[in-house]
Amino acid sequence: MRLLTRLVLSHSVLVLVMLGALAVVLGSLASLTSSVQALLGGETVSLRREATLHRAAWAVELAMRHGDDACAQGVPWDEVGSKLKQRLDALDAELDASPGRAGGTMSSAIEGYRRLARRVVAGGTCAVLVAQAIQTERERLDEQLTDAWIQRIFELHDALRAKEEDARSAGASGLSSGFAIALAACVLAAVLAHQIARTVTEPLAAIGSTAQRLGKGDFDAGAEVKGPAEVRDLGNEIEIMRRRLAEIETLKQGFLASVSHELRTPLTKIREALALLQDGVGGGSMTERQARILHIARVACEREIRMVTTLLDLSRLSAGTPIRLQAGSTIDDLIRNAVRDEEEEAREHGVKVEVEAPGDVPPCSLDVALVERAVANLLRNAISVSKAGQRVLLRRELVTDEGTPRPGPWVQISVSDEGPGVPAELRQTIFEEFMTQPVANSPKRVGIGLGLALSRKIARAHQGELELDEGTVGAGATFRLWLPLAVELTTADSPAALQPATALS
Repeated sequence: MRLLTRLVLSHSVLVLVMLGALAVVLGSLASLTSSVQALLGGETVSLRREATLHRAAWAVELAMRHGDDACAQGVPWDEVGSKLKQRLDALDAELDASPGRAGGTMSSAIEGYRRLARRVVAGGTCAVLVAQAIQTERERLDEQLTDAWIQRIFELHDALRAKEEDARSAGASGLSSGFAIALAACVLAAVLAHQIARTVTEPLAAIGSTAQRLGKGDFDAGAEVKGPAEVRDLGNEIEIMRRRLAEIETLKQGFLASVSHELRTPLTKIREALALLQDGVGGGSMTERQARILHIARVACEREIRMVTTLLDLSRLSAGTPIRLQAGSTIDDLIRNAVRDEEEEAREHGVKVEVEAPGDVPPCSLDVALVERAVANLLRNAISVSKAGQRVLLRRELVTDEGTPRPGPWVQISVSDEGPGVPAELRQTIFEEFMTQPVANSPKRVGIGLGLALSRKIARAHQGELELDEGTVGAGATFRLWLPLAVELTTADSPAALQPATALS
């Protein structure tokens, strides 16, 4: 599924949830509207009709009160009775127009006024109107009508309060439901955002990790990329590039191995020829100048042979060829051989090489030639950055406590110099192949950048590690070679410890 489709679907879900929340709120508003309409259409209309009847009945009472005053002033009955008859007819008309509109006490009081007015009109005299019985009945009806109206007002108030409670309850329910749905929408949005982000960030992280490994020259199988189609397409392109780079790396290693192999034979013959000449096999003695020239040629030849051998070993290790482990190998012996190989180099530079090897190290399984070459590379690198009169210290010790790469006994071979140290900008790339740069304030010449790369590959081929110690620039550099120790003999059977070597001049 493409990223756009995922985003559309996720946003559609959120829109549906928000529409649900809106529907709940609108439902609450509809309930409120319905309550108000029921109140206006029921209670208020009924109250308005009852008010009309109350007004008509009260008009009859007022007509009888005015009739009392008129009779006391001597107004003829015909005039008084005519006004009372008009009010009575109006009451009859209202009652006939809306029968049963008033109920309970109010209906009884209105009917009482109606009967009393008819009786007074039927009497036809002021004496009937002003009679004590009529006055008493009017007072009773007056109280009854007033009490009925007050009661009706209270009933309306109670109805309003009930509707208000219903409206408040509906509003609270709508708000709580809307808040709950909104909260659920927020949680759902966070979950969907997290899931969509994971479907993008995790494969991108895998692609980034693969790209970093490719940048460091690691062309092993890449991680399987999942997620949106766009990310998978990117992962497929990275995988195609990885395979192509792996093919190029294989071709490069094959080319280097072929060229190195082709160069090794003639270089070996040249070395033999130079050795024969130096031994005087050609006949006649050489002058000092000729011997010097021959020495320079032999040094150059040895350097080229060493470079070719390094290329061959590097190609073999890069191709994954198993190392040739030799059981019962002695660390101290190969250190002696490495120091002896670099004696002449140290002498030419005027650098002192010192060896410290406290304690005993039991024999183990190593590819002696490769480890010896790794140690020699470290020594040669330290000598090349040192000035005349400075010291290079090689220390071998057995480490079993904290600080080792993994649990178990380890042999640590550290090589320290007093040169300018490794600049911070080179620490991340110093172990890469063909990575070389002049070292400031040192006599080191620019090489081809294979010594440290080969030494690290040799260490890792033995399940060990080569690391640069964190030091201060300008205070020299220390390289630590870690080799796991597979004990095959007891300590009593191990050879004597390597004694500190005499400083080389």
